[in-house]
Amino acid sequence: MIEPHHLRFMQQIGRSYRALIAGFEAHTGMSVARWRLLLQLDTSGELSQKVLARNLGIDPAALTRQLKALEAEGWVERQRDPMDARLTNVVLTDAGRDAVKATLARRNEFFERALGPVPADELDALTDTLEKLEARFTLSRG
Repeated sequence: MIEPHHLRFMQQIGRSYRALIAGFEAHTGMSVARWRLLLQLDTSGELSQKVLARNLGIDPAALTRQLKALEAEGWVERQRDPMDARLTNVVLTDAGRDAVKATLARRNEFFERALGPVPADELDALTDTLEKLEARFTLSRG
């Protein structure tokens, strides 16, 4: 039987995660999935869809849906790789880079407002604990 404190902890992680996502999206005006994709392209430059999906840990079909929406916004362009026609490369447009720049400022404001009052040593201890839990969760999958 599951221990009550284990259940309470797991429920709190879920609520905290949902609050983080909702707060981020409300403050930045962008979904976390879209933000991660744009930031990856801004950081890495042009990438194939295959590499993007792997780097972001998302399903290729989900990535394609996101990219179609970003293309419609004018924030990314997709084109066949000139060296390997089986690959589709993705690159940020100037408008996409502007969106990243604007969202980065709002993201920083959100995290500063949410985390600024929490002492660094408490955040470090919590981060260490979450990293340990992530490793245990990963081991428990297999």
